[in-house]
Amino acid sequence: MQERRDDGLAAEAVAAAMDDVAQVLAAHGEPLDLADRLVRHAAALLRADAVGLVVQDTAGRTGLLASTSDEARAVELFQLEAQQGPCVECCRTGLPGASPDAADMRRRWPDFARTAAELGINAVHTVPLTATGRTIGALNLFLRRPGVLSPAQADVARALASFGAVGLSQLEHVAESRRVQAQLQEALDSRIVLEQAKGVLAERHGTGPEEAFDELRRHARRSRRRLRDVAQEVLDDLSRVAPPPVG
Repeated sequence: MQERRDDGLAAEAVAAAMDDVAQVLAAHGEPLDLADRLVRHAAALLRADAVGLVVQDTAGRTGLLASTSDEARAVELFQLEAQQGPCVECCRTGLPGASPDAADMRRRWPDFARTAAELGINAVHTVPLTATGRTIGALNLFLRRPGVLSPAQADVARALASFGAVGLSQLEHVAESRRVQAQLQEALDSRIVLEQAKGVLAERHGTGPEEAFDELRRHARRSRRRLRDVAQEVLDDLSRVAPPPVG
């Protein structure tokens, strides 16, 4: 039996999530895969309605690397464009933050609050991704219900962010940090291609974006190729990728 708490966390579920993310590191996987697993587990474990992960590119600009939904993607991209909001502030200060309700968001970030309200977001919690003493991004939890994280949930959020920061910094890292930064930059650039391919597959086969991403990932593993290459192939020739299973 799993050990459960009032906040819904189960010790075995947390351990399983960490193990799943660790598998990407053990296999020297891709930042896109690690980031996608990280936001999915964060949403499930912490009961977040949407989760986003932003990282800095080689020029010091912040970009969206992963998100669990269209709402998360929209609110993250708005913040990055407007340079206003909790996630931008977290990346800038390197400190965790929380805005427990709509009134607090309106007071601190009025433009962001309007966009959040339109998407039904009433609370946000951010945790920095810190590696080698430098903030490289932020894990961002968006909630439709107002409130704060429990102490146990906050601990899990910090653990996921820490694990993600270490993973993103070490994937394919051999000697110099330039190679890591170049890989993160490529991952950010690849996100556009990946999102387009997910949309094509989801529309063609009548599935959701998560099922489409799972099929892209499985195909990449079977063929031992990069996610971006498989996604580009979908855009160039959809018939080469088997449709997601139905039922």
